This record gives sequence, structure tokens and C-alpha cells, in this order.
Amino acid sequence: MVQEEADLVTAEVPATGETSIEADARVAQIAALATTARELLARRKWAEAERAYEQLLLLQQAAEDRLGIARTKNDLASLYLAQQEWQQAIELLERSQRVFEEAGDPEQEAVALNNLAAAQYELGQTELALANYERALEMRRTMGDLVGEAKTLRNLGMVYAKQGNKMRAKAYLNQAISVARKANAGDLVKIIRKSLSQLPRH
Repeated sequence: MVQEEADLVTAEVPATGETSIEADARVAQIAALATTARELLARRKWAEAERAYEQLLLLQQAAEDRLGIARTKNDLASLYLAQQEWQQAIELLERSQRVFEEAGDPEQEAVALNNLAAAQYELGQTELALANYERALEMRRTMGDLVGEAKTLRNLGMVYAKQGNKMRAKAYLNQAISVARKANAGDLVKIIRKSLSQLPRH
């Protein structure tokens, strides 16, 4: 499954009693720590990335930045997904998805739903995974997010392929290729074609 990362985290709400200089310094500190955590995650330095994300969460909690916290939990869940710690990822993603839903942030909610579905699938919760992929797909279509739509179509195709439903898998993967082409996402087209070529022949 294709997991995704949330946008870089920024604090937007000054904590009470702060001067604008203190607030600016806090925002800069949070942004720098978010960048560091992201880089560590990309370099697969799991323990260091987890520590950085935990520090980031503490700063965001002190700033009462609910959306920032939810974005960080999405990123931290990506770390757990990479380490196959499915239940930990699910717990974080369920909470962050609700925050994004309440805040009216469909872009980040779709990322959370996509990653939540990936973890649910790995735990054998196939029906929940399919439902969450479908929700993410609907949001991405509404937003006109072609790359996100193609990724989610691919993920749906892969779930059906693993269930042995080759025809449905092929239909989703072909749709994913078409949407990825519209988005001029050549690398994504290659990934989806590879998935299509790996479907059983019989």
C-alpha cells in the first residue's frame, strides 16, 4: 500500500501570555523540529525520528495547536506503519482523522484515512480498510487531487488483488493509471503499471 505523509507541521495559535517575539521563536522551533523529524523519517532512523516527533508533540501541546498535533500524529503513524506496528498507527490515525474532520481539512483527513486503511488491511480488517479507502477517494475526487486519487485507486486495486478478485483489481489499477496520466505523474504511472503486471495471470 502507498502510505503518505502529512504536510509539514506549523503552529498557528500563539499560547496565551506570549509576546509576539516569543510566539515567533516557538513557531520557528516547531517548524525546525518538524523538518528534522521528517528528515530522520525519510532516512529510516526510526528511534531518532520517534524522539523528534515526541518532542514536537510536547511543543504543540504547550501551544494548544490541535491541527499541528494531528499532523504530527499522521507523520508518527507513518513511522509506525514503516515498522509494521499496525495497532499503534491505527490509534494515532483514528484520533488525527477526527481532528481533521472537525476542522474541515479534507486534504489531511484523506491522508489519515489512506494510512488508516493501510494499517487496517494489514491487521485483517479488510472491510474497514476498503471503506476508508473509498472515503479518501471521494474526498480526493471532490478536491481535484489527481495524484492522491491515483494513489488511493491503486491501493484499492491492491486490496482486491490480495483478496483474489483480479477483475476488480485490474479495473481499479487501470483507473489509477488513467488518473495518474492526467496528473502528469510519470513515476506514479510506473509504480501502478508494475502493480498491474504483478497480478496473477490465471
